[in-house]
Amino acid sequence: MSLVVCCTHLLPRLAAVAFAWGLCARWEAPATTSGPRPGTFRPGTARWLSLGPWAWRVGCGLLWLHVIGSWWMVHSASWQRAWQHTAEVTERMTGFNTGMGVIWNLAALAAWTSDCCAGWPAAPSAANPAAVPSRWRRVVEIYLAFLWFQAAVVFASPAARAVMLALCLGVVGVIVASRSSRGD
Repeated sequence: MSLVVCCTHLLPRLAAVAFAWGLCARWEAPATTSGPRPGTFRPGTARWLSLGPWAWRVGCGLLWLHVIGSWWMVHSASWQRAWQHTAEVTERMTGFNTGMGVIWNLAALAAWTSDCCAGWPAAPSAANPAAVPSRWRRVVEIYLAFLWFQAAVVFASPAARAVMLALCLGVVGVIVASRSSRGD
């Protein structure tokens, strides 16, 4: 596998899996109001969800590698080439000839990076039983999920589309099941 293929195809898909993993852990409803913070292992919680903070940050790092690698190897470090390529792909997939995807993706990268630097969302405690992530956090998560869906399903190659759509549906299923099992 060439380095270009790795940067343009493998890294974003791995970042998408890590994003999905972290998002499931972040939206997992806590078992009790005074239990351990979300993202830590507790009996009855899937062990894979306890690794959510790790997956969230690794996904962000993989996206950085994808952006940097694609920037240098595919677009020859040219904003004009990146904008034109994005416009061509967007027109082919949606009928709109715009390179604005470059800006939306850089905004997503900045938002995800700032979220990773802020630490994992606060957990409920005896002092604050209704602790929930801030509205900013939820806006970032929803924005990232929207762009993730676009990249993973709308703009994906036909071979990757089915797998990534199944991953998207799986994330929604895990979040809904987790929250409904606790009455949220």
